[in-house]
Amino acid sequence: MRLLFTSVPVQSHLAPLLPLVTAARDRGHEVLFVTGPDGVWHPEALGLPAVAAGPPFAESAGRYRRAYPADVLAGLSAEERVRHLLVHGLIEIAAAEMAGDVAEVVRTWRPDLVVAGPTERAGVIAAASAGVPYVLEDFGPPRSAAFAEPGWRAVAEVVGHGGPGRGRRLDRVPCLEIWPASMRPDDTVAGGAAEWEFTERWPLRAEHVTPEPTRGPRPALLDGLPFEKTVYVTLGTGHGNLPGVLETMIRALHGERVNVVVTLGTNGDVARFAAQPPYVRVERYVPQKQLLPYVDMVVCHAGAGTVLGALAHGVPLVVAPLAADQYDIAAQVVRARVGLLADPGEAANGGGLSADAVRHAFRTVAGEEGFRERGVGVAAEIAAMPSPWQAVDRVVAYAAR
Repeated sequence: MRLLFTSVPVQSHLAPLLPLVTAARDRGHEVLFVTGPDGVWHPEALGLPAVAAGPPFAESAGRYRRAYPADVLAGLSAEERVRHLLVHGLIEIAAAEMAGDVAEVVRTWRPDLVVAGPTERAGVIAAASAGVPYVLEDFGPPRSAAFAEPGWRAVAEVVGHGGPGRGRRLDRVPCLEIWPASMRPDDTVAGGAAEWEFTERWPLRAEHVTPEPTRGPRPALLDGLPFEKTVYVTLGTGHGNLPGVLETMIRALHGERVNVVVTLGTNGDVARFAAQPPYVRVERYVPQKQLLPYVDMVVCHAGAGTVLGALAHGVPLVVAPLAADQYDIAAQVVRARVGLLADPGEAANGGGLSADAVRHAFRTVAGEEGFRERGVGVAAEIAAMPSPWQAVDRVVAYAAR
């Protein structure tokens, strides 16, 4: 079967989808990956065929920021800002700019199924317009149908110009869900699935963050550190250059008799952190799978990949959300008691994040073994979720109906 995979060209969106693509290839299916020109190197590095679509993501993001400057968004709540970004940024700008190229790939390559990655909707538009079956993959807590409805309305307006998808509910398709059930919002856990986007949710193990069968070599970054315990501090791959946030997190851990390992992301400026105590190490980028087996706590921005990675390794968290769905993810970390919120206010640009808040949360999590024990329980849950190979078999059966 021919399976076409589409993704926003951002590492945190690409990474959850790639294990599914490699699993499909392993099963003998023809695969093709479509993403922005700045993202094709990710699948190509795994030997996967890839095609560029639309402009670089930075150009789309720039258009969104110019159309909706900070003062326009200032009065919106965190949830309203996420929805605004989804509808006006990721759909009306990014997906619209990719959709024509993706539609051409669908027309010429003729896939049997399209799998659209997290928040990617150009693949949905192209598939629905051509009458090709499609499924989606998601990477965070489920969202309510009411929250998601404006985004699906925006997609439907594009599809509605013609094609077989016109006039039908475009969100009534399966969604592959890598978020563990114990970390879902209370209403979902209680069985209120009918009120949530993607009522048909198929669990999928987050293979991109789960531990390797055998622990790899200890990263050189950790060599020679003086203390027994190590804390990993990160803002993921996209927020490391925010001024003041990492500095505040590092300062909070000064004098706590723990090693502090910091990664900035591939575009981070290590020189910014030149003067540090001997127990603090700062590196531009180290894959978190290499670090997580050797750390005792993660202090982060509540990004989906970082949180899932920590939990897949049974590591407790201190979270300080910065943007987008990170506020929802932080809330689930606190609800599941696998970590604590460092600061409930705005952490972006260091404006609402204090070293005292981070230090207090760190000391509380470090002092209560229950946080780690519950994290180990979530790790076992993640490990038991269906593998990418099982998920491929299921989506292929869906497409063949």
